[in-house]
Amino acid sequence: MGPRLIARIALASMALMLGSATLAAQQISAIGPAEPPYHIESSAPIAIVGGTLIDATGAPPRTGQTVLIQGGKISQVGPSAQVRIPTGAEVIDATDMTVMPGLISSNQHVQLNPLYPAPAVDLPLEELKARWARNFADMPRKAFVYLMQGITTMRQTSGPLAQLRPLKMQIDGGVIPGPRILFGGALFNSPQKFAARTAATPPDAIAWLRRDFAFYVLDDIDKDTDRLLGADINFWKFTLSDAKFNGSNDFTDAQIRFIIEKAHKAGKSVDIHANSTQEGFARLLHFDFDSLEHPFEADFLIDDATIEGFARKGLIVDTLARVRLTIPEHLADPDRFDQTDYIMSMDPDQYRLLLHYRDKMLYMKRHPDSPALTLYDQFGVRAAVVDAAAGSYREQIKRMEVVHENERRFIRHKVKFAMGTDSGSFFNFLQDAPAATEMGYMVEMGMTPMEAIQAATRNGAELARMADELGTIEAGKIADVIIVAGDPMKSMEAMKRVAFVIKDGIRFK
Repeated sequence: MGPRLIARIALASMALMLGSATLAAQQISAIGPAEPPYHIESSAPIAIVGGTLIDATGAPPRTGQTVLIQGGKISQVGPSAQVRIPTGAEVIDATDMTVMPGLISSNQHVQLNPLYPAPAVDLPLEELKARWARNFADMPRKAFVYLMQGITTMRQTSGPLAQLRPLKMQIDGGVIPGPRILFGGALFNSPQKFAARTAATPPDAIAWLRRDFAFYVLDDIDKDTDRLLGADINFWKFTLSDAKFNGSNDFTDAQIRFIIEKAHKAGKSVDIHANSTQEGFARLLHFDFDSLEHPFEADFLIDDATIEGFARKGLIVDTLARVRLTIPEHLADPDRFDQTDYIMSMDPDQYRLLLHYRDKMLYMKRHPDSPALTLYDQFGVRAAVVDAAAGSYREQIKRMEVVHENERRFIRHKVKFAMGTDSGSFFNFLQDAPAATEMGYMVEMGMTPMEAIQAATRNGAELARMADELGTIEAGKIADVIIVAGDPMKSMEAMKRVAFVIKDGIRFK
């Protein structure tokens, strides 16, 4: 090798080194999430390179892709060799990870506390107000936890709006971290249902429950629903009585149709909280609801003919198996409450109450045929804990299989699923990663991993009437992207390891 050739090789090597140094200076490796205030305008472009991309469109997973995010939107998705990463971009190396859309929880709450049953309305007024004041004060923390678990959008399916709107404004304004919150306003109750529900409520608490709680009593179905026509209300939600409809003990067919038609004209979808009888489920087939909530009953198997009717109507089922299973699953494993995750995330008073529950569960597990112990027993309230007092340990465990078989039936009839968890409801602890658990149920009961992922992303966006903006990783859509440390196509346990969270093009994790 001559001197000139050696010199040329040395110069080429030096140029290559300088080019690499310049490239390194132009692109910044991921070194930490954004800090408040969270504003798209101040965020650098983000390039996600490597890993496995699941875009949730129905396409198979792809490798060797780059997802480029600019100005809060996904600007480009394609093979890494074809995507030019702009100067100053933050580069996230997703090697050995899975890139997918942010999760959409179609039924979730920031105002509930899993240590207390939300329907416990028959309490003294001051106790009610004090308990809910504590719950409302904890909403920003819960919103942060949901976001860290990969939930970038959630449908908040109950009120009160007076407490929830300020939280949403803080999140939307970039003051605090949290998911995009879509409001349902409140739970529609007929005066008849509300009266039956609050029969044991102290009289001085009735007005508070109607004004500052999740119930919204429609005394006048036209005038009262006018209050929920605002642009920040995404959907409306009915609750119907569990009693068999006799023509006068709840909303009539004509009233239900009027409200649904009014909602649809206003561009809002309508949820129905499932009535817990065979007749109640069959009755729902007469109406054009958009989603069915809480359908996987624990006490009876839903008729196949009714489920087939839901499939033909194209209704979306908001899964919510988790909320049906929290009591029996924890009964089967009360020792889980000894884990450090629970201890560190609760203050001493909360943890002592949890140990109170745990000790009762341990007793029931060791005496499987004995009558159930009421878990929540403050003020002697029993009506609020139907799930907790619905039978012996052995009977509770049997209820799990009924829930699972109902979910299997919906899957066999190919009813479209969205993912809902009812997180925050009684015993539905955030420490258990409810979204990952819910997606795991779907796969265990017969869905493919891809179908479960689409339920938690694309289908949720469809239910929210935001499919043009959210739910898939495609150029032009809002940049809600998560990166999971693992492969959910092999195991949904990977969904418990959310490594990166990007919402609106801003990296929060």
